[in-house]
Amino acid sequence: MCGICGIVDFSGPAPVERVREMTRRMTHRGPDMEGVCSFSACVLGHRRLSILDLSDSARQPMISEDGAVALTFNGEIYNFRELRSGLDAHGHRFKTTSDTEVLLALYQEKKEALLDDLNGMFSFAVWDEREQRLMLARDRMGKKPLYYCVKNGRLSFASELYALLADPQAPTEISEQALFEYLLYDFTPAPHTIFKGVYKLPAGHMAVFDARGLRVRGYWTLPSPDETSGYDHTKNRLEELLDDAVRLRLVSDVPLGAFLSGGVDSTLVTALMKQHVPDAVETFSIAFPGTTYDESKWSRLAADRLGTAHHEYSVQYEVEKIFPEMVRHFGEPFGDSSAIPTWHLCKQTRRGVTVALSGDGGDELFGGYERYLARRVQLVYDRLPASLRDKVIEPLVKALPTTTDYYGTSFSKTLKLFIQAARRIREDPLAVVPRTFSREEVIALTGMDYQADADPALAAAREWAGLDPVSHMLFTDIRTYLAEDILTKVDRMSMAHSLEVRAPLLDYRVVELACSMPLRFKLKGRATKRILKDVAKPYVPREILRRSKYGFQVPLGAWFKAELKDWARERLLDRENPYARREAVEKLWNEHQQGKEDHTHKLWLILVLNEWLRQYHAGRSQRVE
Repeated sequence: MCGICGIVDFSGPAPVERVREMTRRMTHRGPDMEGVCSFSACVLGHRRLSILDLSDSARQPMISEDGAVALTFNGEIYNFRELRSGLDAHGHRFKTTSDTEVLLALYQEKKEALLDDLNGMFSFAVWDEREQRLMLARDRMGKKPLYYCVKNGRLSFASELYALLADPQAPTEISEQALFEYLLYDFTPAPHTIFKGVYKLPAGHMAVFDARGLRVRGYWTLPSPDETSGYDHTKNRLEELLDDAVRLRLVSDVPLGAFLSGGVDSTLVTALMKQHVPDAVETFSIAFPGTTYDESKWSRLAADRLGTAHHEYSVQYEVEKIFPEMVRHFGEPFGDSSAIPTWHLCKQTRRGVTVALSGDGGDELFGGYERYLARRVQLVYDRLPASLRDKVIEPLVKALPTTTDYYGTSFSKTLKLFIQAARRIREDPLAVVPRTFSREEVIALTGMDYQADADPALAAAREWAGLDPVSHMLFTDIRTYLAEDILTKVDRMSMAHSLEVRAPLLDYRVVELACSMPLRFKLKGRATKRILKDVAKPYVPREILRRSKYGFQVPLGAWFKAELKDWARERLLDRENPYARREAVEKLWNEHQQGKEDHTHKLWLILVLNEWLRQYHAGRSQRVE
């Protein structure tokens, strides 16, 4: 796992020192080695976290023997050994045992077509000196990030926004469109970023930059469901692919282990690891003593039954202490508060291993969220007479008392969320991605509006609008919530601690099989993740298979009224924010304090925004043009 960056400028010598500063800003992504190489129009930079072939010969950027091609690469190519065998047969000779050298040779052999052969998580850049062009690419699911901008005929790119801004030509004007999208979704969907003119390369996309300019295109898309699939055959195929996906992700020249939360997904991944690892699997979890958000009993149960060498770390949340650094690592406002426990899990896991396998992706691929079941109920609810919904049911639900139990989801809170989601999707069938603020609430808070036609999340929903309503939501989540929230959170929090995280459930073959399944293979009655749980039965304890899903949550709502009250109030109400009207923020704060409404998530988004703006203005004042 690494950090990559570079600048291509056809108008004159590319600035080597700027690229060196880019690499320095990503030391956490690759603490083991730094590298920079330059050509007439291109400079590439790299920070290395050594995972495969720890020798100096595998350093990056890696240059071909003839000096004509250079590669800077972040990630892992899991099938590199198979690819290497094929390249050997074509006369390629290798000096290292790294996947980087295989990727470089594959480009020389196949150019852009190499993407079809790769099974991995990656973002990379290849400079072709003969053709005077740069190729950029990002993996199918978007596990590894890549930001870029083009200004005055010059392209700059980097794994993180903070590194990209080391180029003084990188735009720094805040995008109100992106800010609006953040307040809607908790994240800014690709290709947008918080800065006008700076973009994320979307998952499953590649780009070419040469003297003619930049051209971006997708190279992979999700397959549609096949209703003719047979259940038993599909289940057997899923088990085979999951086992192979885990096997491929065990290749490492450094210590390797697994996250083990005690949920179905992480327990299944760990159980499959056991089949390929001769010694006890090293597993890791965190416990938060004294809170009802402590799931350590489940991770202990899983570890005991599977016989792993389990490491459980008891930690304190320390929100005030880690908050500024956590915000900085995202580079732009990011509002998923589960980043807090993820930060701690990655920090503690890095004490034992350099690589950890995770269960990420199971809920999005196989229908694990309650909102997928709720969507079915909404379809029935929407058939009720409008007068009954608008004049009877919804006023009654609105009048229900607001829960003060911030450690769980009460029945009244669930009903209110259901009504809000049903109304939102009824008014706009593309608005299937969960929202924190409504469009009207963001307008009231900021005084801004946005262009719905330019919203990438709505564009993703439009792509899958032909599917049944539940599959429509599922597929949209894969391309938005999974790629831009879950995987962004895991990448930034793991790389903040120089930890590589691998997700077998997101092997593209597993993803393609999951997407091609009929919905009934995933949801049956009130049962979620039907087929995945059937695959897991021989491996996962029955108690874990039957337990209710519980997210990686933080009791912020209670803390905002107790230990974090003064800290949060000062950052919400005593700091200047041109994008949040003080009276609107005060209203949210007072209603939350008085127990009238649970505004936990909305207040957190504003807290993150305020801290990001503070860092943004501090950075601008120090920026050297």
